Amino acid sequence: MAATTLARARNTVKRRFTPTWRYVFNLGPTLEHRRHPPVLGEAARAVLDRLRVDGAASTTLEELTGDATLLPRLQELARALEAEQAERLEERRRQMMDGTFPGHKDYVVFLLGRHPTIDPESVLAQVALHGQLKGIADAYFGLRTAVADINLWRTFASNRPPRSSQLWHRDLQQDHHVLKLFVHLEDVVEGGGPFSYALGTHTRRQREPLPEARHDGMTLRSHDDELAEVVPRERWRAFTGPAGSVVFADTIGYHRGGWATTTPRLLYQALYASQASTRDYQLRLPPGVDPKPWEKDLLLARNGR
Repeated sequence: MAATTLARARNTVKRRFTPTWRYVFNLGPTLEHRRHPPVLGEAARAVLDRLRVDGAASTTLEELTGDATLLPRLQELARALEAEQAERLEERRRQMMDGTFPGHKDYVVFLLGRHPTIDPESVLAQVALHGQLKGIADAYFGLRTAVADINLWRTFASNRPPRSSQLWHRDLQQDHHVLKLFVHLEDVVEGGGPFSYALGTHTRRQREPLPEARHDGMTLRSHDDELAEVVPRERWRAFTGPAGSVVFADTIGYHRGGWATTTPRLLYQALYASQASTRDYQLRLPPGVDPKPWEKDLLLARNGR
């Protein structure tokens, strides 16, 4: 009990209490951001403004970056990985359908694994580190962030009831903000498990009162009717859109995703974090890549490998 209480107190001081989070655990990145703030274009500024108000915002990859090659390069890489992992994907699909997968999320496969090895020169890193995308993250945090996770998600469609992260929930507060970037690599329609967000619930004032919920061993989950009791449905937004759509979201707010009932879903995902993060997600570099030039922008495993 004493250890749990101490851990909670440390978490509050390190990640939830703004002054210590910013000026103790993130002083260097905060000062660096103030000296060299990102120069955001019109599209990025619009996303940032919406993100601050609603907790989630969308646009397109090309509109943000001006680079029409990024989407097809991500799609080509994802197709190659799926071809290499065809047997694994088929086995997971079978386990999902017959309920034999021994984990929480039988409906999604992380194509890069749970601890990705990322080449900083690859398109996977180039997207997350792009000046306009990472610039949004830096401006939202008010400090120089690091990319803590990158992955490609394949979500399967099924007629099963929603479960796990397909239900409304808040991500564990592993940092002061939990800012995620999603890029649709295929069209995402209403039946394709779109990321959905209860707008405004990223702020402490809008997270109370709390909806009825059940703990599934990871976090608290709520059904639609339960969330509707505290957050009107008019404030729920499902982020459907064509391939190339981009969604930024502070997932400390109530959200859900991946309940695909008619079509599968393919996403690129990145997570931005500060030095106060719990570092649950730790990227690795390929052999021979010097970690020193990347330590400020990629949240690496301790040995960088």
